[in-house]
Amino acid sequence: MKQKIKCMTGKFLHALMVLMAGIMIVSCSEETTDSGKFQLYYSDVTDIGPSMSMTLYAPTYIGAKPYDFEITRVSLDGENVQNESFGIDKETGAIIIANTNQLAIGSYALSVACTSDGKHYSFDDIVHINMMRTVPEGIVATPKKLDVKYEDVLSKSEADLPTSAITTDGNHIHITKYVVANVRHEGELVENDELFAVSDAGVVSFGKKHQNLKPGKYVIDMKLTTAVVDAESSEGLFANAVEVNVVSKPLSLVYEPDFSKVELGTDEPTKTVVPKMVGSRDGLKYSVKSIVPANAPVTIDATTGELTLAKNNLALGTECKVTVTATNAYGSTDFNEVYTFTIVPLIHAITQFAYEPTVEMVEGTALVQKVKAVTGDEVKYAFKDLPSVLTGKLNINPQTGEIGAVKGNDIPQGNYNIQVVAENPKGSMTATFVLKVIKNKYLFTYVHWGNNVGLSPVRGYASQYRIKSSGPLVMKVQSSDIQSGVEAVYSIDTKNSSTSDATIDSRTGEITFNKWQAGKVFMVLVVTTTGKGTSAEVTVKTPVFVHCSAAVKGITVDYTPFVLQVNPRTGGISNAPTVSGGTSGKFLMDYRRSFNYYNIGGPASHVTGVLKGGDTSTFMYEMWKNYYGSAAVNAGARKPVSYYDNTSALNTTLCYVDATKDCAVRVNAGKWIFDQEYANGVFIGQMTYTNDGNANKVASGSQIFPLAIWFDTSFK
Repeated sequence: MKQKIKCMTGKFLHALMVLMAGIMIVSCSEETTDSGKFQLYYSDVTDIGPSMSMTLYAPTYIGAKPYDFEITRVSLDGENVQNESFGIDKETGAIIIANTNQLAIGSYALSVACTSDGKHYSFDDIVHINMMRTVPEGIVATPKKLDVKYEDVLSKSEADLPTSAITTDGNHIHITKYVVANVRHEGELVENDELFAVSDAGVVSFGKKHQNLKPGKYVIDMKLTTAVVDAESSEGLFANAVEVNVVSKPLSLVYEPDFSKVELGTDEPTKTVVPKMVGSRDGLKYSVKSIVPANAPVTIDATTGELTLAKNNLALGTECKVTVTATNAYGSTDFNEVYTFTIVPLIHAITQFAYEPTVEMVEGTALVQKVKAVTGDEVKYAFKDLPSVLTGKLNINPQTGEIGAVKGNDIPQGNYNIQVVAENPKGSMTATFVLKVIKNKYLFTYVHWGNNVGLSPVRGYASQYRIKSSGPLVMKVQSSDIQSGVEAVYSIDTKNSSTSDATIDSRTGEITFNKWQAGKVFMVLVVTTTGKGTSAEVTVKTPVFVHCSAAVKGITVDYTPFVLQVNPRTGGISNAPTVSGGTSGKFLMDYRRSFNYYNIGGPASHVTGVLKGGDTSTFMYEMWKNYYGSAAVNAGARKPVSYYDNTSALNTTLCYVDATKDCAVRVNAGKWIFDQEYANGVFIGQMTYTNDGNANKVASGSQIFPLAIWFDTSFK
């Protein structure tokens, strides 16, 4: 399934400003105008095949919650048709697909109408469904089912997780293309944001972002391009091709909120919310493990986990604490005192509840909005009909009603009607306010100092300068997307730089570098801040590199670029260096010692520092630990990054100088990870070389630091 988004505005077709690329805009008409504020989104193109049934997840929207959905038109390859295979949930807008056995092959477009805030809207060709042929008989996935432990999903790289191969049972079918069409989790369609992948050879594997998988069953549909002998190629859907079961016992059980206050002598039972459980749902059952006091009449719904305190004679002030057991096919877990009922003398009804009528927020900044006024006891708060674009971005404290958003959020500019329900055992009230998200003039994404080694396009490479002799080097800002008129403040993060021999003009960003060591690359980490001291402050960190290019023992080694930009999930390889003064066929080089890592944007646990014996706190030590596994870590060894120590197992290394590629440096995928976070920083290590073709002399050869490896998961 393609992961594009369609946007329908309530006025006419226009260019929608959205924080993602690849947007497809479809016109809509409206019967009552509201100045174009209401917008509706469906994911684009779902592939289905004969006999398949599914429910597509409901649309997202901006504006008041839509309802009263209906399908107004169905077209097949541009022609209107009558069809009973497509339905719609009138309340949620979810598309229901069923009875597809006789559905004609082709591309279907569905037009949808709905009501929002009393206004009626219709959206032309908003949903696209591709009805495909089934693949020819004889195509199989081996194995069809993959079972994997949740802890392995979190801790292992995709290369270390199981795979399934799509093959044919004979030579009469040839598969030329493999694409993941749909992914369903526990029967619900989910976005395959690199959760699973397929190779050109048809091997279905876990994707680069497999750590985002949740426990439960995933079913993968594949779209295949096949050719039967003596026939032309055609696309077909291999429905339910692979089933992946991410298994775990119950890992967590959370009631939100986790308490209720019950009025003394009330005749009404008190029910809790349904808890959120992380773990496999196979055979899931809930039971009450214990209750304190034991005579409290608490029961549990074995299927949902909802607790109920019945009419009781518990004394005033009693705290009834409930321990719940969750059991599934993979184990059982007790969740101690996971909920508390407290008996109180009187609960006053809610008679007043309000927020400030208008709340203004600068895009990307943190938000903390408290309740302006409330009267009543034991009040619990929840959003009502929260605009779906705010889901997961705007949060509410169920006990205090405080509404917040974290700094760096990507809530789009616009006006949003926010409704909050305050509820207690005596009733509820709803408060409404307008959240205005306005433009942040301080937002920017990059500053670049250019390069002097002929790299183009300049922004496609790190800021890097090669010098041939000692003396001050001045590097000026070449480009940035800081808005005109906005003042920036520049500084150097010396803790996470490889040298302290650089200064910067805090107003202009001009760097003066005054360090020299032949054959060595240095990195200066520049911190650029706009809106300093304001709530809209934005900071971007940029590494700037300098290579001191000169002969060491008569040989000069120049990598161009001398900064290898690598996504640690996927790995990569540098260009081969230019070696001046070396003997062709006899120049050999390998990593040797002084392995340094400088944290830029990784978590605090990715500690900057050099690998050395006795210091287990650094990120580099954790990388050596990744290599050695359960064996003792030898912090004085080069083996985790050595070609010559791993000639028969190069895929186990973190990286290495590839002797078969003229000393290009290769970084292996999925190795640079600690604390479930990939590296976001710079690695610089010493290499040694010999010019006599004797591999045994490489380790004791001449010493240089000719290359920096810059890790960032945003690199392609």
